[in-house]
Amino acid sequence: MEVLLVEDERTLAIPLGDALRDAGHKVTVLYDGAAALAWLQEGRCDLVVSDVRLPGADGLQILKRARRQDPPADVLIMTGYATVEQAVEAMNEGAVNYLQKPFPKKALLGQVKRVQEIRQMQAELLRFRQQEGQDGGDLGLTGTSAVMEDVRARIRAASRQDVTVLIQGESGTGKERVAKALHRESPRAEQPFLGVSCAAVPESLLEGELFGFRKGAFTGAEEDHAGRFQQAGSGTLLLDDVDDLTLEAQASLLRALQEREFSPLGSQESLPLQARILAATRADLAEAVQNGRFREDLYYRLAVVPLRLPPLRERMEDLPVLVAEFLRRQDPAGRLQVPAETLRKLAEHDWPGNVRELENAVTRAVALAGQARQLRVEHFLPGGPLAGTRRRAQDVKPLRESVRLAEREAIRAALAATGGRRAEAAKLLGISRKALWQKAKELGLEG
Repeated sequence: MEVLLVEDERTLAIPLGDALRDAGHKVTVLYDGAAALAWLQEGRCDLVVSDVRLPGADGLQILKRARRQDPPADVLIMTGYATVEQAVEAMNEGAVNYLQKPFPKKALLGQVKRVQEIRQMQAELLRFRQQEGQDGGDLGLTGTSAVMEDVRARIRAASRQDVTVLIQGESGTGKERVAKALHRESPRAEQPFLGVSCAAVPESLLEGELFGFRKGAFTGAEEDHAGRFQQAGSGTLLLDDVDDLTLEAQASLLRALQEREFSPLGSQESLPLQARILAATRADLAEAVQNGRFREDLYYRLAVVPLRLPPLRERMEDLPVLVAEFLRRQDPAGRLQVPAETLRKLAEHDWPGNVRELENAVTRAVALAGQARQLRVEHFLPGGPLAGTRRRAQDVKPLRESVRLAEREAIRAALAATGGRRAEAAKLLGISRKALWQKAKELGLEG
């Protein structure tokens, strides 16, 4: 990276310049503000590191001249205790940060490295905006990070094997897109791809939705209905939110997977299960097994090939590529630009909604930009970056899961208090002994 260092104290300027060169940067050192302004009139650099107080011209004048470059140079301000207010003013004018003297060399090198990373991100964004079809190849999975390369490699390997795949990842990480990629890359690509959300279908209707039913099987079953297992034929069926299945539904699913056949409700006839089954979950199923909320045998049946999707915060180097792809869809003419400063602030956001949240943020930014050509962070995040949101969002569990956990703990506490005597435990809980037995069975607390 090309760095212009402006510092009138030579005893500080010389060792700082040497440290920057040792870190691999090309460095020009100047000792007064007027010389820096003249240099910027003709020369170009990626970063200016400048003191606030200088002979000839101050750091704010240098900042404004550097920001007029095309593309603008980033500016890092050095300040003494008495000039902190000027440093804050420089931040308001577009400086990336300031360092208060005295500071260790590693503090400067850390700031410079951060600037370099952001400039590389912006260069990637521009490059990907100029290249059509840079969407992760034929898999349609955007990202050049090592973790995404690993995901793509695992998809290609798993697609060639006719086995179940458990796709695990937080909300918004692209689980359905991965499932579709597995289908497209498989020998079943010409057959149907169907998906069903186990969380969206009421418990009482779920088995009918999966396995189908015959006319008269229950009240309201006025005609035969082919379930998703049958509709998928020899294609692929994605069971999304599989962690939401009740223990009873889990047993039915396990039976179908083991026997490779199923029976529609109200029928004695067995139909062959021809579809390939994929499962997706945002929960930690291994933990759910430990807590008794998910059957261990079903877990191992589904997780023949486990595939974890990383959250966006673990692959932030993919941010410019993702922004470029989403921006290309919303702004195909390429009218809008994302400055390095905006990218830097976007990279500091937690993105609790992962790639889906980022895509929505890009759509929002284009809508709010109006006549502006440069997208600012407030276009993407009108309420401002939500620091710490990720931790709080992770701590919130789905309501059904919270209720089940509370019920399990209440039953365990009652049984412990009564020495395992269920009749007395039921009295403590204010329910009948039969209700306690049924609830314990449902929650996997029998025995």
